[in-house]
Amino acid sequence: MPLMRFGILGLPAIWQQGEEIRLATRRSRGVLAHLLLSPSRSASVESLIHAIYGDTPTKSARNQVHRGVGELRKYGVTIDVHDNVYRLEAAEDDVDAFVFMRLCDEARALADDGDHAGAARTLGEALALWRGSALSGLDSEVFLAEAAVWDERRLAAIEVRTDADLELGRHRDVIAELQQLTDQHPLREAFCGQLMLALYRSQRGSEALQVFTDLEERLRDELGTDPSPALRDLRTQILRQDPLLEPAGAIEPASADPQAPVPRQLPARSGALVGRDADLRRITDAIEEHGPCPVVVVTGPGGAGKTALCLEAAHRVAARYPGGQLYADDLSEPGEVLAGFLTALGADDIPDGTSARAGLLRSLLARRRVLIVLDGVSGAGQLDLFLPGHPDCAVIVTSRSPLALLHGAMRVRVSALDRADARALLAAGAGEERMAAEPAAADRIIDLCARLPMALRIAAARLATRPHWTLTRLADRLADPAKILGELRHDGQSVLPTLMRGYEALPEGPRSLIRRIGFYGSAEVTVRTTAALAGVPMDAAENMLEELAETHFMVTLRDGERFRCHELLLGFGAVRALAEDREADLRAAAQRALGGWLALTDDAHASMRGQDNSIPRGTAPRHRPQGAAAWSGQGTEWFDANLDGILAAVRRAVPFPETCWELAIAPLALYEAGSRFDVWLDSHELALSSVRGAGNVRGQAALLYSLGHRSLLVGDYAGAARRLEEALRLFQELADEHGRGLALRLLADLDRIRQELGKARKTYEEAAEVLRRSGDPVGEADALGGLAMVLHSTGEGQASQECLERALTLCREGGSLRSEAQIRRGVAMYAARAGTPEDAYPELLQALEIATFIGDRVVLSDILLDLGTTRILLGDPRAAYDNLVTAEEIAKVAGVKRTALRARRARAFLNGNGEATRHAVARNA
Repeated sequence: MPLMRFGILGLPAIWQQGEEIRLATRRSRGVLAHLLLSPSRSASVESLIHAIYGDTPTKSARNQVHRGVGELRKYGVTIDVHDNVYRLEAAEDDVDAFVFMRLCDEARALADDGDHAGAARTLGEALALWRGSALSGLDSEVFLAEAAVWDERRLAAIEVRTDADLELGRHRDVIAELQQLTDQHPLREAFCGQLMLALYRSQRGSEALQVFTDLEERLRDELGTDPSPALRDLRTQILRQDPLLEPAGAIEPASADPQAPVPRQLPARSGALVGRDADLRRITDAIEEHGPCPVVVVTGPGGAGKTALCLEAAHRVAARYPGGQLYADDLSEPGEVLAGFLTALGADDIPDGTSARAGLLRSLLARRRVLIVLDGVSGAGQLDLFLPGHPDCAVIVTSRSPLALLHGAMRVRVSALDRADARALLAAGAGEERMAAEPAAADRIIDLCARLPMALRIAAARLATRPHWTLTRLADRLADPAKILGELRHDGQSVLPTLMRGYEALPEGPRSLIRRIGFYGSAEVTVRTTAALAGVPMDAAENMLEELAETHFMVTLRDGERFRCHELLLGFGAVRALAEDREADLRAAAQRALGGWLALTDDAHASMRGQDNSIPRGTAPRHRPQGAAAWSGQGTEWFDANLDGILAAVRRAVPFPETCWELAIAPLALYEAGSRFDVWLDSHELALSSVRGAGNVRGQAALLYSLGHRSLLVGDYAGAARRLEEALRLFQELADEHGRGLALRLLADLDRIRQELGKARKTYEEAAEVLRRSGDPVGEADALGGLAMVLHSTGEGQASQECLERALTLCREGGSLRSEAQIRRGVAMYAARAGTPEDAYPELLQALEIATFIGDRVVLSDILLDLGTTRILLGDPRAAYDNLVTAEEIAKVAGVKRTALRARRARAFLNGNGEATRHAVARNA
């Protein structure tokens, strides 16, 4: 697919990598259209003005043209200018109008060679490029004249394609379109002649003659002329029932008994199809061009319109099967279906036994050309009884499954509609004005309906019968999984029976999984989560997911590890779960899935902090499915990739307070690194509501501790003090020494920031001792690192140095790279303040390397700040300036106001030449 395509067959448009770019202004559409249609895609400013504004341009016309060119360039269109002439870079195959002309030329050549099927197919592709009248929305004389030319070319192409269809015996298929065309172009004799021929061949000769009479009256009344000699000759042939009017390839029934009944069991067409032209061509082409006894399997999710597509295709090819058409939409009792088929074909004696009936059916079909349509087949085994042995018959099947065991079948996969077709289907009921007034709500409805035609038609019907509803109102109702199935019900139509039929055809394992996914409430699941929900090993879970994907209940995402279902199935699964399963089993399944998340977050935290260091822990159950791979990832990257999933798990865990608070604080190591302060707050507010409602005191203490840490980082020191003191009080009531130590360490940080050094020293010492007794070497190291800073500030250099060395040893033992980076930073700044910046520099570089590796923006901004001040002391102010600028930028992104402010103050010591006094910088450090 070209990176950029252009269109004038409709509203002038641009597509970039398949996605339409909407041109918002008339000037940009006019500039685009005129350049595309001009020789060599080139046009002067004057010709552009004339094309867009005619003979009376406004004073700002030239400026408007320039702005139109600028708008197109903004969208990535290449437009060069030379000597006041603009030139647009575009190959003819990138412009729909010229692709249309090429396809028309190819089709005419095919028709001349007698390949009418190829001509019809090629012209179908050409006409599918049209999106409305050419150059829609452009009303100057230049564009109106150009549009008239292109619209005439379109009508000519329709004439040629209709001739090809008539040659192929598709006379019934073209009647409706020709009736519409003759209404729109009442004086165009070609369409009238084609309609007359199509009606005559469909045994509607009197209607064909009436078409001639109506045209004759219009021509005499409006133009004072008569129909052409060719049309009068056609009328005479119809009156004489001339055999030459029959299609050249008309096929007589291959029946030994000319009196045998001819079944016509196809249900009526369901109406106009939207967005299925290509699929329809694939089916009809397969029937017309495939080898002996073509079998076409139309597969796709429930509600995608498989039945409507199948019936439309069947009606279009029915003329090729004069022996009749058989139809069944329920094969659960194959013997009864076979008996019905045999009766329809004129069998006098229906044998007992399914096999005997299938044999008789094959015998009867051996003497006829019959089309068999089987709707809703659940497996290839169902088809064996119905497949004819005669090569002149054909079978069209719809199924959720691709029926992979059915060899030699042509498969047509019907997926959800693209967004443009989905919008058109919804607009049929909502109306263009309502769609334009609420585009975001329209998109929500489309997504909640999974872009499935059945759901969208019902939604459109509800909007059509409720003109007082806003689109937002319907979108909000559909967004509730408990209501979505009820909302998609109207006038006897519902998505529920379609979902139920597919569901009942599944084995119990996948059915149970649908129920548990629905109860769990997550449209996207991994194999690991599925194994937890189902309580099975990983390989069994993967097999069930693959089966659901194969039958279009789920979609495999690109990474192959995740699967997704649409909201309709999620709501359906929840309903079936409550109807079929015990609540205790469902809750246990959800608890296992959430425990699977906890097990993964434990592993991710351990890779960042070394086991359970520096985080409160609870008693929520963990779950590790049988066959799950051992942890091999990097914690920061995993948390980054899964943070939204963790937040969703927190929401789902609200009924399980212990699990809820543990999941909420699980990414604490990532949050500390300055990542997603919004998710940090949202998750904790959800969890707090859960634990408070359940009276879970330890959960409240842990969450308040975590939120206090967040307040500390964002500079809300009053909020930090309030939350941390409350957390400390609750930990003390619970006799939770580890939690108490963690809270004390952050309160000591707060005292140090407030320059209450005596208080900070005492609190750091207490925190270090408590954390030592609790077996948290990383927490102890963090407390000692803070104590070292206090000791240095009070002039106790040797004691400060000893604290840093002890802290460095502990964080290495604990396996926390973040703590090691912070301690190295402390060692470096001790050296800088002692007057030996040359010793600080290598320590800071090592700390910088660690912080960069783990992606910790908080520590990284602090280290860059210290590196900048150290480089000033080393006589390299220009490099220092760069470090300080970067430190401020990263701190702002991380939301760490205190570091950003210190970096900005440090830069204030540097003037435009990058100069500063060593004394001033040392004081700032």
